[in-house]
Amino acid sequence: MFISSLTDSTILSAILTFALVLFLWVIDAAAVAISGPFGAALGQLSLLTHYTNLVKGVFDTSSLIMFASYIILGVFLTAQSIDALRYQRS
Repeated sequence: MFISSLTDSTILSAILTFALVLFLWVIDAAAVAISGPFGAALGQLSLLTHYTNLVKGVFDTSSLIMFASYIILGVFLTAQSIDALRYQRS
């Protein structure tokens, strides 16, 4: 929704959304390559790690909190983008 609220083109928003999801998925490989606390922090942002836990049936609250955080952030940024467009047009 957020990326779609930024552009008028549906094709461009689809491409950018795919790139964002791909980036959040590939972060897992970067987290494995980078060791230490920074790598662990990147690993917590990865969609792949948390998704595989949920698919395996592991009920982990950190996965649910991460998905809820992404959803809340997306809705918040979308609302801010729509408000900015509303004030820009008036």
